[in-house]
Amino acid sequence: MRMFRPTLLLASLCLLSACTLYRPAPIDLARDTEQWRAVSAEACPAGQTLSRTQLHRIGLLLNPTLNEARLAAARSTSIAEFAGLWEDPSLSADLKHVLPESVNNREVGLSLAIPLTGIPSLEKKAAEQYKEADFWAVKEKERAYLEELDTLCATISITHAKHRAMKERLAELRDERDRIAKLHELGEASFAAYQVANQRLNDTINDEQELESVHLAKHLELNTLLGLHPDFRNLEIDETTPVGIPAARPIPTAAELMENPGIRSQLATYGGTEKELQAEIRRQYPQLSLGGGYGYEEGNDNIGLGFGLSLPLWNRNREAIARSTGDRAVKQAETLTSWKKLMQQAEALKDRQELAQEHCRAEQLRVKAAQDNAARQEKLYAMGEGELLELAEIRHEAYLRHLNYLGCLGELMGIQINIQYLSQAQ
Repeated sequence: MRMFRPTLLLASLCLLSACTLYRPAPIDLARDTEQWRAVSAEACPAGQTLSRTQLHRIGLLLNPTLNEARLAAARSTSIAEFAGLWEDPSLSADLKHVLPESVNNREVGLSLAIPLTGIPSLEKKAAEQYKEADFWAVKEKERAYLEELDTLCATISITHAKHRAMKERLAELRDERDRIAKLHELGEASFAAYQVANQRLNDTINDEQELESVHLAKHLELNTLLGLHPDFRNLEIDETTPVGIPAARPIPTAAELMENPGIRSQLATYGGTEKELQAEIRRQYPQLSLGGGYGYEEGNDNIGLGFGLSLPLWNRNREAIARSTGDRAVKQAETLTSWKKLMQQAEALKDRQELAQEHCRAEQLRVKAAQDNAARQEKLYAMGEGELLELAEIRHEAYLRHLNYLGCLGELMGIQINIQYLSQAQ
């Protein structure tokens, strides 16, 4: 599935953040709430079942956490635009009045520091690295967000499938309980058999109530995850469970994992600390300053040219170099650790996928066997050669096997969603 990348939204948010940094708009909760409701109504029309693509689009546009990350990226973009500028020139002026002769002497000078060490260029490169890091950090948040959203949708779809199976089984259980009650009145069934049927019905009703609570919680979580107004918490999604067991997803290679936005963000951050260290090392070398001046002394005009040279004899910027060296080492270790975890995660998902598929296949065989037994017993009961109690037992066994299969299928779907979003190349 292709990941939706809101480039126009990102550009708009960058412009919005640049404006609000200097002209913050006053907060009006009533106005903002109405705008929120209007945007939610436009994105989520009443009564419409939303597809996976629509959910992606809504979430990427409205999720507040993602929008905050985009504003942080816009801040880095603004910083990178003005990083690495030269220091402003300095202007000096002197006025002297010689008292006995009543003579006024004047002198004006202008000096400019020339960064021979190339520090502004390194500062510019470091800012560009951090800008790139924040860009990929936004992409990483989008990746993690879509993974969470798809996992939640898969859970909701499995919940729907279980709920449908429960409703069908509840209808059968009520019919079985009523028939066994009549048989008990006629003396053809024991009270214990009636009690078992009644208890099984009540237990299944309790299971349905628990599932309804889970279903409501997942839909409320979906509403929050999408960033919609609470009035639209009853939205429905177009999700169906796979007919069969999904084929195994290929595990991304090491080269594909390098496209993971989280890794790319950390590599860019490490590059920024490397440039900062180079800049701090350059600060231990002399800086040259040039300046010209004009003077008027005792009726004579004077023009001069001077230069200055810093002498880093003792300090030599050692403290800042040590701090930058430590920062670089920390970022290097963090990047390597994240890469190792990603590799371990890929291999773990490979093993988990194989095991989940094995469980699904085994449970699928048990479901088929239970359903075949139930169908055979249905025919015998229809012909008057079977007992209702036996039929009820076989029906319930097939129902429980079906629920277990849906649980295994849901686990496999979640694992394959994790595999899908391991890398950026989807």
